[in-house]
Amino acid sequence: MVRIYPGFSEIIRSGALGALLAALFFLLSASAYGTSPDKRDGVYHPVAKGVTLYRISQAYKVPIAKLMEVNQLSSPSALRVGQKLFIPGAKAVLPVEPYASLSPSEKKKLEQSLNTGAPIPPPAEGSRERRDSEKPPWRGRGKELDIIWPIQGKINSPFGPRGKRHHDGIDIDSPSYQEVKAAMDGEVILARRTRTGYGKVVILRHDQGFSTIYGHLNVIMVKEGEAVRQGQSIGGVGSTGRSTGPHLHFELRHKGRPLDPLPLLPPTIEELLEKASKK
Repeated sequence: MVRIYPGFSEIIRSGALGALLAALFFLLSASAYGTSPDKRDGVYHPVAKGVTLYRISQAYKVPIAKLMEVNQLSSPSALRVGQKLFIPGAKAVLPVEPYASLSPSEKKKLEQSLNTGAPIPPPAEGSRERRDSEKPPWRGRGKELDIIWPIQGKINSPFGPRGKRHHDGIDIDSPSYQEVKAAMDGEVILARRTRTGYGKVVILRHDQGFSTIYGHLNVIMVKEGEAVRQGQSIGGVGSTGRSTGPHLHFELRHKGRPLDPLPLLPPTIEELLEKASKK
């Protein structure tokens, strides 16, 4: 026997029950996205073949992590051709260029650049990323460039002259297999064991003509062509290549030119404590 509580029949007769159920469905749908339920503030972008989440992120200027959150994606690579991806804040659907892998000759030049400092192959002429790379890339420590430390550890060898050669990055001390994280949103343009002193290496290409290099890895956790979000694990610390012990060789380049990453990386806990003690 179904028991109807006082007032329930009046709700049914008034039509309020339908409104209550609609409101409940609306709230549940909104909570599934973890963001505002108003889907009018944005557009749905149809995913085409070869288009990555990084490329979509750069076209709409929305971080990969945000796109993953509102679309409930398990990883930056969890896209399907034909999928409609919600882009919060967008006013119109924009064209997005597909990822184009490097040619064999470009990959050869890229590996050679690990020894000679030659420029990393830039995006195709006229592409959105190529145009963006002409803008001023940074201004002050951490003010313009959204970058994080790939691992935490003591710097064994800084950027600059080292003996008769120039050290193009920083060497960060670490035990083997510590997870190495992507310093910025980007796409993988090289992920392999090389014949250079870098050993197993991952190279990511980023916005504004930047690239980051992660050398001497023991294990590589990403593939060429994949989009990666900032903070995503891309490999494990190792001692492959020309190395005397486990550590991460980390480089930041702009249009192929090595830069000292320290002025652009966020301050460490030690630096913050030292600064606080001087006040």
